[in-house]
Amino acid sequence: MSDWPELPAALALSALTERLQAAQGWENKNRLLVQLAREQPAMPTELKVDENRVSGCEAHVWLLTRWHEGRLQMWADSDSRIVKGLLALVWAAYQGLSREEIANQDFGALLQELGLQRFLSSSRASGLNAMVQVIRNA
Repeated sequence: MSDWPELPAALALSALTERLQAAQGWENKNRLLVQLAREQPAMPTELKVDENRVSGCEAHVWLLTRWHEGRLQMWADSDSRIVKGLLALVWAAYQGLSREEIANQDFGALLQELGLQRFLSSSRASGLNAMVQVIRNA
């Protein structure tokens, strides 16, 4: 398997939170999500297989997890730019957390804090929940 990527500093949770809170309205947040998708490390094609695909997402989403020294490492990608931008937020929210920290992470509250929850369609919200469930079960 390829080396697992580090999440760029510009995609750290504190940086993402600041950027998403500064983007006012859905159009600006949507534009930022597309930009975030471009900033993420790309997953090699050979890892985009059904075994790594998250079911419950309308877009194709691939999510790999592993534990390293008690901390979660992730690698995520999607064929949808908006979903990939949302994956950046999922990645930033959970990367490097312990199992206990993951159990206590409230991703829905984070979406609410960033003003994203009210803009998500029910299918996109269900897809995000499926991604979080994969992480919680890692």
